[in-house]
Amino acid sequence: MPFLSSCLGVIAAAIHLSAYVVYARQAGRGETRLNTATWILWVFLSALNAASYLMMTGDPAKSAVSLGGATACTITLAYALAKGRASPIAPADGAALAAGLLAAAAWWLWRSATYANLILQIGFIISMVPTYRGLFRDPAAEKPLPWLMWGAAYAVTLVVVLLRWQGHTPDLAYPGINLVTHSGVGVAAMLLQKKNRDQRTKIRR
Repeated sequence: MPFLSSCLGVIAAAIHLSAYVVYARQAGRGETRLNTATWILWVFLSALNAASYLMMTGDPAKSAVSLGGATACTITLAYALAKGRASPIAPADGAALAAGLLAAAAWWLWRSATYANLILQIGFIISMVPTYRGLFRDPAAEKPLPWLMWGAAYAVTLVVVLLRWQGHTPDLAYPGINLVTHSGVGVAAMLLQKKNRDQRTKIRR
């Protein structure tokens, strides 16, 4: 089903990029405050990820989200910084950067895009820690919609990988891990914000 999977790849990329537009608009209005540590790491990691994932899979349809995301991530961070809508950098977020550097070294030493991409997924997981920490500290810091949109884009990408399956299990890591981490922010934001609303309602009563 190459035609269907190619169409789904384009749809996934469109959803992914639309989520960046929604997030940037929210940041511009002051409705959300971009976590600078997470996003700086994403700019670095997403560029390496897009290159290594494309080389690992050899498939532009599978890689559409990662390629589009790397560009949009850089633009969103620059926009938020220009608007003054980014949080200060917390001191203890060097682990993801180290993972990204290790991935680059793995790629250079072993010439293996697969090793590099798998190590990068560890970097993405670690890079989410500041965002989750900030969200639990202040549930209003993140709006659920763009995170759920990103989760949906990764879910569609996972379907594309399965439709174009060639028995290479590492292809599942990038969309699978990011589906969980990004959707998790959206779901946590919804639950925490609902909990806060319920508590305020009880206090008023």
